[in-house]
Amino acid sequence: MKGYYFLILFFCSSLALQAQELKATAKVATPKLQTTDPKVFKTLEQSVEDFLNGQKWTEDFFEDEERIKCSFQITITDELGDNRFRADLAIKSSRPIYGSSQETVMFSHLDKELEFSYQEFQPIQYTKNGYTDELSQVLAFYVHIILGLDYDSFAQNGGTIYYQEAGNIVNIAPKSAGWNTSKKNNRFQIFESITNPRSIPFRKAMYEYHRQGLDVMVDNPETGRNKIMTALEKINQVNKDFLNAFILQIFANSKTTELVEIFKQAPSNQKSKFVTIMSKIDPTKARKYRAVNGR
Repeated sequence: MKGYYFLILFFCSSLALQAQELKATAKVATPKLQTTDPKVFKTLEQSVEDFLNGQKWTEDFFEDEERIKCSFQITITDELGDNRFRADLAIKSSRPIYGSSQETVMFSHLDKELEFSYQEFQPIQYTKNGYTDELSQVLAFYVHIILGLDYDSFAQNGGTIYYQEAGNIVNIAPKSAGWNTSKKNNRFQIFESITNPRSIPFRKAMYEYHRQGLDVMVDNPETGRNKIMTALEKINQVNKDFLNAFILQIFANSKTTELVEIFKQAPSNQKSKFVTIMSKIDPTKARKYRAVNGR
């Protein structure tokens, strides 16, 4: 009888694990480590991974193959004493492209404003609507941005509730550099730029780009590419109305290589339009966008 209950418990545990939304990997690098025992960072690595993958972040059920692939790399840049550290945090997430074995990068960002405390074997815990500690809040913030972008790519405005939760995290966080409203290109700017009313066309474009564009390209490359161009036109409009919106920089950083490959196959008039639009959205990479013309 005990064996029967054990099997039920094992089966339920397996379902619970499958239901999680993320398939996250965590890495902690310590190129400048001086005093802290390296073992501390191995347990931190596992704690971060357990936190990301063990939490139930949505009300939806995810099959294993539907879980969102993402990576979080913490690079310790300074030991501040008393188990406190300064670090860079590199976050990346991706989404499958329907009908293919390829994936598209959804979010790629380097956060250089992370300061946190951690003791070996300390669990990382997230309390909704409450502040626990800096590391858990930062990780939870980026999880909700990842979820918002992913859901937006499958349904019009599908990510709204996740951006709202990211906003709750911003509101209760201490106004240090990473959250400060006066700083550029920080967490507050990510949230503000994606939820600002001027960014509504960007969110519509995320659906067009992915669900109506990339996801149909295997069967109909021309139709898919045309939809992606329509999405870029919307994003360009946001760039005109909301100059230097941080989310547009993140979009460009995530998509440059993919976009160049897509539009290398486009007719010449569409190539020219693509180069013009992306050079306005992301002028620092104008040379890369001109590569669609083979030069």
